[in-house]
Amino acid sequence: MLNLPLNGGCQCGVCRYTVSAKPFVAYTCHCRECQKLTASAFLTCMQVAAESVDVHCGLPQTNLRIADSGNELTTHFCGDCGSTLYIENSARPRVRTVHVGTLDNPSEVEVNAHIWVNSKLTWVELPAAHRIFPGPGDWRADYGSDPSRYGE
Repeated sequence: MLNLPLNGGCQCGVCRYTVSAKPFVAYTCHCRECQKLTASAFLTCMQVAAESVDVHCGLPQTNLRIADSGNELTTHFCGDCGSTLYIENSARPRVRTVHVGTLDNPSEVEVNAHIWVNSKLTWVELPAAHRIFPGPGDWRADYGSDPSRYGE
């Protein structure tokens, strides 16, 4: 069970945040950009209402990149240690994509989907019961309580 609020922060502790709403969806992204961002095999994320994310300590720096889709992705990260905290996507301005690994208790978040598995490293095994997308995920059903946030 997910106990709100969720608290998290960067590796060095300069940036701290709270998430006050349950995620619409939690997933693992296997795209090359996320592999590079994490210097690992994937990035685990959860999408939440933008207003539910409150950075209450530190002032994250930002980096803008254009995704293959043409969307602008703004990554918020700690300027001291470089830990990425969350992303804003121009296609969903009322959503924040929080990086689950920065939560104090990441195991509380139930991940059940994987995107961009066409870029997945061969040694990564995916649970059979999870939703699997070769490219981007389709989260319309996950936004059932507030479909306008999905950007349609």
